[in-house]
Amino acid sequence: MCNRKLVLFLIGVLLPFTVAAAPPEKETKPIEKMTGKDIYEEVGKRHARPVEFEIQKLTLTDDKGTEEVRDVKRYGRTVGPGEQRYLMVFHSPPAIRGAATITWKRRFKKDGQWIYLPANGGKPIRIVSGGKKNFVMGTDFTSEDLTSEPSDKLTFERLKNEMLDGKEHFVIDVTPKDAELKADTGYKRRRLWIDKENYFLRRTDYYDWRDTLIKRQTASGVKKIEDDMWRADSHTMENFKDGHKTRVEVIERNFDKSSVPLELFFERTLISGDHVR
Repeated sequence: MCNRKLVLFLIGVLLPFTVAAAPPEKETKPIEKMTGKDIYEEVGKRHARPVEFEIQKLTLTDDKGTEEVRDVKRYGRTVGPGEQRYLMVFHSPPAIRGAATITWKRRFKKDGQWIYLPANGGKPIRIVSGGKKNFVMGTDFTSEDLTSEPSDKLTFERLKNEMLDGKEHFVIDVTPKDAELKADTGYKRRRLWIDKENYFLRRTDYYDWRDTLIKRQTASGVKKIEDDMWRADSHTMENFKDGHKTRVEVIERNFDKSSVPLELFFERTLISGDHVR
């Protein structure tokens, strides 16, 4: 595989990648009057769930077509208003089995993010905010690709609707406006394609600070789970800079509290090895 940083960092969201959890319930505006922010928040309103568990297969492909496969379990749970816990555990290959990340998203305090590497022994290591631009375990996802930010830290511009795969989509440019977020992000803007029919995020284009398109994430195998909630069977992140790509396939998924016990999200669980289940 190509030479890439194998960095563990912030992982996991309850929603398909990059969209914030649902805001407080409010009446949906008529489509013609919806702003970019309205549409973005509607995505969270329809698709967020308080508990989610997935078994994933990650396939990393370099510019020569060489593949690496990693098996992952991902856990997410809301523990209170504006308070979420996330855990991602790597089960294979053997060299990284048991490696994990824990994220605590907090409402009134700075988020907490830790990594655990069994080979290094000892306790999980807290990650400082400057690491958001690092790739995650050799994939094409950085930590900021796999988490969300409150909509009040972002600016939204609704563009003209476009057709994608034969369906009409809302198109929104999202840029950071919060000073701390601007300092941490590797992107000047993201362009989102959101299905007009079900408000599911189908594509995200990522632009660097030179406004050059550097990555593209697409969702496929999108299907209805229940009510207004949809999920994708897979996501692919293409890195145009080095010809590398990462495909995330969901092997199994459920929304049962029993699959995501609260004790998973603590240091003692990692140290004991009980997170590898």
